[in-house]
Amino acid sequence: MVEEVPEYGREFRVRAVQEITRFLEGADVSNIEFEGPEIAVYIRNPRFISENEDRIKELAKLLRKRVVVRTDPRVRKSKEATIEYILSLVPSDVNVSPEDIQFDDILGEVRVLADKPGKLMGKGAALRYQVLAETGWRLEVYRKPPMASRVLDSIMRHLAVASAERRKALREIGDRIYRDITVGTRYIRVIGLGSFCEVGRSAILVDTGESKVLLDSGISPSSNGVDALPYFNTPEFRLEDLDAIIISHAHVDHMAAVPLLFKFGYRGPVFVTPPTRDLMLLMLTDFIELTKGEGREPLFTMKEVALMMTRVVPVNYNIVVDVAPDVKLTFTNAGHILGSSLVHLHIGQGLFNLLYTGDLKYYRIKGDRGTRLLPPANEEFHRVEALIIEGTYGSKEPQPRDKAEADLIALVNKIKETGGKLLIPVMAVGRGQDILYVLNTALKEKKIPEVPVYVDGMIYEVTALYTEYPELLAKPVRDAMLYQGENPFIGSNIVYVNDESKRQEATYSQGPAVIVSTSGMMTGGPIIEYFKNLAEDERNILGFVSYQAPGTLARRLADGEREVEVRDDSSVRKVKVRMDVVSIEGFTGHSTRSELIQFLRYLRPKPKTIILNHGEPSALLSLAQSVKESWDKLGFEAPPELLIPENLESVKLYPRSSKVRVMLSY
Repeated sequence: MVEEVPEYGREFRVRAVQEITRFLEGADVSNIEFEGPEIAVYIRNPRFISENEDRIKELAKLLRKRVVVRTDPRVRKSKEATIEYILSLVPSDVNVSPEDIQFDDILGEVRVLADKPGKLMGKGAALRYQVLAETGWRLEVYRKPPMASRVLDSIMRHLAVASAERRKALREIGDRIYRDITVGTRYIRVIGLGSFCEVGRSAILVDTGESKVLLDSGISPSSNGVDALPYFNTPEFRLEDLDAIIISHAHVDHMAAVPLLFKFGYRGPVFVTPPTRDLMLLMLTDFIELTKGEGREPLFTMKEVALMMTRVVPVNYNIVVDVAPDVKLTFTNAGHILGSSLVHLHIGQGLFNLLYTGDLKYYRIKGDRGTRLLPPANEEFHRVEALIIEGTYGSKEPQPRDKAEADLIALVNKIKETGGKLLIPVMAVGRGQDILYVLNTALKEKKIPEVPVYVDGMIYEVTALYTEYPELLAKPVRDAMLYQGENPFIGSNIVYVNDESKRQEATYSQGPAVIVSTSGMMTGGPIIEYFKNLAEDERNILGFVSYQAPGTLARRLADGEREVEVRDDSSVRKVKVRMDVVSIEGFTGHSTRSELIQFLRYLRPKPKTIILNHGEPSALLSLAQSVKESWDKLGFEAPPELLIPENLESVKLYPRSSKVRVMLSY
């Protein structure tokens, strides 16, 4: 019987090295490193990997850690020779060029983009093993995306250039994760640094006594200066004590303050899904440029963003990784935007499990009549003792999704009659792709006339990233992209604005047109220029399809203001709004009130404690009341503890007195 290996610390490292050496005999192990949450084993015998996969899996199970076996860099063939070898194996009817072959020196991977990946790989993994044995590089084949992303290219270039820095960073992170446990998990508490009883600047500190983990680190889109930031000045939050940052998704109000923490000295890991990593780089770059365009000094620069990227640890859905000595992380789909995640924390080696939803979109696939781009949020977990759930729409039930789509189609048909322009402000991530998909589908089904649809802002780059991850999209979209070669974001009427002449065409061309542009809350970006030029023509329509934060220009217009001031170069200009202003709420990427209730009904297992956040107080109170009145119908065996803390309040989740909890809650 194999003796169990301890979880962390110096003793674990010694025992892990002993077990690795024993299990991988014959691999010619050259080095063993603790790189981030993984144990990286470097070997000189590439054939060992393909011939002993089961043994490697057995080793990982014994150590209860992620073990990756890579070839020693000294036995890998040169990149030039590897490219030449791979191209010699490509079938004549598969399109692969040297530019489609990329290398990751840290992972020891060669990434090949092909128009027919299945044809290239053939049946089984024979080609992967062949390339590994002959070159020392592990082959990964991906479908070549139909839209090129310069952001993803820049990420790959940055990772290649900064490979030595990344390797050093991963080993430093490994030292943090596998350090000796000092006091153990003494308690579990959460402190709201932002997004409690408000929407925006999400940041939640999880404190176990042994470690501290930050869930999200966002900036409020409706505020400036210190008021836009989380409460980082609270005594409980000290950068030197922070073990890890975990980002649920790539919206500004959930991740834009991360580079600021690096500016102030944070050097720990940032855990994200791969799409979130890509989108973060794009959105942070845009955030800096928009801030400069408004005449303000950015909170951080690309220097801090680049530093952050070396410490980002991408983790795929449903993979368990260590983020601190007593905390394990699992990401699962949240349904909100590409790469958005429910964050599941397993704390204290079986002691407690916390689920944080971030922004959540849940719906039941059966019977749903909407055109959906993403699958619904995951509802099945192994254990959940406490749940932190968003309540943005806790008191509202927007129109059904299919009705929202019908209303959008009606607006397009209306401008066909008037000859006006339909201006749709959207967030570059999520809503932009959602609206594009609906419009393109309606065009194909001839539900709307063939009017041009101009797409401006960062939407193109984000959309290109969506095409990089077709496997994460809803099944009908995924199947159409992977098996039918369709691109839901491209059509004969879709015009991506990439220069000023196209922008002028969108604004001043004769006849009807749809303009989809950033930003969704009209806080900056090209939408402002379109608005200034189109607002005073009563033939035009301003159509809101997303949430508008209080105080933003979009919210003021939606609430009825018809004379507003906007920046015009260095001056301020008054604009009289004669265009029609229409709000369509059914496109929300957040769960509606009924969808939140549905999520709680189908969530397995049921939590004993529910913390409501990311909503205005009235919305959270309304949602809490609904749960309180119907807990038994939602499948709870006992009334859950319902909490609505404010920012800076600390909630102790463990240990708790169950008697006191029930008495205080009901």
